[in-house]
Amino acid sequence: MAGQRQRKLLTATVNQYPLMAEVEEFTPPEVKKTMAVARGGKFIPDEVMVGMEKLTYSLKVKGATAGLLAAYGLQQGEVCQVDIKTSEQDKDGQIYAIHYSLSGEITSMKEDVVKMGNQPALTLAGSLMAYLKTENGSVIYDINTKTQKIDLGQGDLMAAHRRNVGLA
Repeated sequence: MAGQRQRKLLTATVNQYPLMAEVEEFTPPEVKKTMAVARGGKFIPDEVMVGMEKLTYSLKVKGATAGLLAAYGLQQGEVCQVDIKTSEQDKDGQIYAIHYSLSGEITSMKEDVVKMGNQPALTLAGSLMAYLKTENGSVIYDINTKTQKIDLGQGDLMAAHRRNVGLA
């Protein structure tokens, strides 16, 4: 068993604007199913999946420049592409390449408190229409709200349903 991993490098690209030393932290989207109680005539109810929660993320950057801030001013319908790449290593020396590909709209940019003695920082948050996470090239998540593709690592849950309504 490999044990715990250590993150060795972390980079980000926001609409082709590269970041590395500026990246403070990244909060990936929470992939969460929407569940509903299914009881009917049963004595003990259970739950069934009826959808997915919306996908959001945040990225905290030190020393944001005007080039990065311009991504917030995208026109309606334009997509902001954010890519986060990390390299991790476990105790056995195994190396892992993690890639988060996020497509959507930046919904907020919040600056930290401005005071002497600290570094300027900015947290940008976004709402996603597409989210792809891979580890060493293998899909962990591939979710797209426009195409209704939902792959949680075991294949597309919606493929047959898109075919049923003529969307495949």
